[in-house]
Amino acid sequence: MVTNPDINGNGTVAFVAPLSKKRKSFTVPDTITVGGVVYKVAEIKANAFKNNKKLKKVVIGKNIEKIGAKAFYGCKKLANITIKTTKLKSKTVGKKAFGKIYKKPVVKMPKSKKKAYKKWIYKKGLTKKAKVK
Repeated sequence: MVTNPDINGNGTVAFVAPLSKKRKSFTVPDTITVGGVVYKVAEIKANAFKNNKKLKKVVIGKNIEKIGAKAFYGCKKLANITIKTTKLKSKTVGKKAFGKIYKKPVVKMPKSKKKAYKKWIYKKGLTKKAKVK
């Protein structure tokens, strides 16, 4: 889904869902090329990975500004999350985005944002037993 396009064909795209729910590992890319035009992937839509039973590891790209409600909800095997983006804020991450995932996940995030992200990431469904690096 292309969002915020301008007259030059620039804009951002929203990641809606993976093509297959059978992958154990997934990287939400920084950019994607559509029709020869490169777009930044700026959003993970609500319910994008919801109840994915196979997903164990996810990498969230550096251009992500928004994660929708319940984006990873119910991914019970999701034990390893790497957040590369420094653009997230409490207001831009939906309710229960990380709810009901693996009981003791490892979450890696940029050092420059660790303090800020730790203030709100637990409110978005991440268990208190998570190991945040």
